Amino acid sequence: MILTDESITEGERTMRKGMLALFLVGVLAFAVVASGCIGGEKETSTPTTSSPTETTTTEEKTTTPTETTPTETKTPEKVTIVIWHAIGPNEIKPFQDLIDEFMIEYPNIEVKLEQKADLETALKAAIPANQGPDLFIWAHDWLGKFADGGLLEPIDEFITQDFLDKFSGMGKMAIEYNGHYYGVPFAAETVALIYNKDMIPEPPKTFAEMQEIMKKYYDESAGTYGLATPIDPYFVSAWVHAFGGFYFDDATKKPGLDKPETLKGFKFFFEQVYPYVAPTQDYNAQVSIFHDKKAPMMINGPWSIPDVKAAGINFGVAPLPPIVENGKEYYPHPYGGVKIFYVTSNVKNKEAVWTFLKWFSTNPDVAKTLALENGYIPVLKEVLNDPEIQNDPVLYGFGKAVDTAIPMPKSTEMGAVWGPVGTALTNIISGELTIEEALKKAQEEILASISGG
Repeated sequence: MILTDESITEGERTMRKGMLALFLVGVLAFAVVASGCIGGEKETSTPTTSSPTETTTTEEKTTTPTETTPTETKTPEKVTIVIWHAIGPNEIKPFQDLIDEFMIEYPNIEVKLEQKADLETALKAAIPANQGPDLFIWAHDWLGKFADGGLLEPIDEFITQDFLDKFSGMGKMAIEYNGHYYGVPFAAETVALIYNKDMIPEPPKTFAEMQEIMKKYYDESAGTYGLATPIDPYFVSAWVHAFGGFYFDDATKKPGLDKPETLKGFKFFFEQVYPYVAPTQDYNAQVSIFHDKKAPMMINGPWSIPDVKAAGINFGVAPLPPIVENGKEYYPHPYGGVKIFYVTSNVKNKEAVWTFLKWFSTNPDVAKTLALENGYIPVLKEVLNDPEIQNDPVLYGFGKAVDTAIPMPKSTEMGAVWGPVGTALTNIISGELTIEEALKKAQEEILASISGG
């Protein structure tokens, strides 16, 4: 039956009015409550005004699509990464420019470069006192002694096979020690033959040709020499390795100065190379001879290129030429190093540090910039295959030299080798000891030092 106004009694009308009033009161109350909830929600979205009681009412908040969690709305804190280095003024500008680019891309990470004149001493004093940097830059040969000394922090959790596969063999090798990874590579280096094109248009193809050039220009009375080369264990290593000799074997952890092949290499250097070189072990003096055009050739690394350019030399770069004996070629194999960022045990934020390290080491623009501006040999495969890099005669020359280089040993024991070998060279030059006597003495000193004697 359909009810009409006429069929409704006065009592029923009164009851309906009461129910309607109650309904309106309920709607009004709900609106007030809802309004209060919304206002509280806005307040709790600001971390500085939220209270413990407000943050417990999470069930209602999850129904709001625009709601964000505190971690999503929180502004990331500024992180500062400190890097120590001993890079010269002619090389550091590209680093700073690249780091500036990184900080634009990652504004919450500040990277500070700090130069240390005596980097090793500074690091060994600061890191144990928890006052050292997050990172430092050096060749890979410090890896063993710094890792064994507890001064480095492994970053194994970040190193994947995909990451390693981006680098050349030397690049991958450089950052691993005793099964752990302690940094990232960004460039390789070794020594090569830098020649003055105005004096010799083409580099010698064999050592015999090189020797003829040295003889032609050597005249000590006139202050001219056949070759400018620093005379220290690192630079002499190429001639020692040419015949299979070595200072130290990373695998057996034993010195090899008593080996006949090592003796042959030393004799070759002092009998076939040294007679045409200025008799000084001062690095700067040797370099100045080439800058002053008093020698047609210099043995040095990519770090020397900015100064060679500044001296106005029209130069080229080529690997050290092979020695031909009885129809067999013996290539001089200089020591090679890989420049790496070491992660110290003082590192404060590994996630931020890894963000920087991955960006710097795998960014093709970084590797290409350092190659073209500083002469650094890339270890990033993508850049090694870049036509502009391959067509650059300087990078090509050093790149070919890296192909024949022997990686410097990383073992802690290698620290006992450099000093005695350096002393041996000094004793030979001064005539205090014969080559055989000097090498025997160095071998004994190294063994005694390694054994703790």
